[in-house]
Amino acid sequence: MKKGFRGACRCQGRSTRWPSLQVVALGVLILAGGPPSRLSAQASAPRYSVLQLDCGRFRQEIRSAILLEGGGSRSRETTWREGELSLRASRSDDGVALVAWFDTLTVWREGGGQRLIPETDGVIGGRFRGLLTSAGVFTSADRPFVPDEIAQVSDVGDALERLLPRLPPVLLERGQSSKDDEGLVITRLADGSALDRVTQRFRLTTRFEGEDVRLLPDSTPVTAHRSETETGVYDWLPELGVVRWERQVTIDVSVPAGGVVKSAFRTRIEQQAATTRLEGGCSAP
Repeated sequence: MKKGFRGACRCQGRSTRWPSLQVVALGVLILAGGPPSRLSAQASAPRYSVLQLDCGRFRQEIRSAILLEGGGSRSRETTWREGELSLRASRSDDGVALVAWFDTLTVWREGGGQRLIPETDGVIGGRFRGLLTSAGVFTSADRPFVPDEIAQVSDVGDALERLLPRLPPVLLERGQSSKDDEGLVITRLADGSALDRVTQRFRLTTRFEGEDVRLLPDSTPVTAHRSETETGVYDWLPELGVVRWERQVTIDVSVPAGGVVKSAFRTRIEQQAATTRLEGGCSAP
């Protein structure tokens, strides 16, 4: 029996063929745009929904190399963050309302011959809340308090903001791209695979360059030049949404000498991040 014909009878002593009237009825439903099928889901632009996201579980891994230059000195630090997030989703007038929390979380920072590994119990279970549009634009509404000893190692407060990528605004065929006014480019690649299924695969690239305001250790504001580039590839299943997302981010921030800044300094962050959807439901809210 061919796969996909769930309606075929498997009873002993009965034919496994579809009766002709059922075949005709199925054809009418397809032509008339009846109940959504797997085919129709794949023939539309990717969109986030409550059914995809509610009670999903994700592993989030972020590794960053931080290079600091200034005043004739140079230092390099490495940070690592790994955690499992549970997600609840509900309908909202403006998209999908999300609530997420860490079930597990490990962070560490290494540099100058030292390694810091703070306890994360104070963050585990804390609620991250926000609104996600069907195209993947996220607006944060609330985040748990992050103790200083953790914040100095890793900015875990952005966990929900970094969880899911943007989606193309229209249906893309393989090799086609879309670009918005902010320079975000999404390209449809050859199909991939994840969770033992064929996935739609997309590449996302974006670049930002402009002025930014930074605070010195004494809280004095200074104007810095910021350049940020991001490249990532994600796998999409219509019934589950994003099942894997790997990306690379490079951030350069430079402050010229002048005023209260006696010596120019520069910070460069090279980050590799991976988000993977886990099998099984989320933990209890």
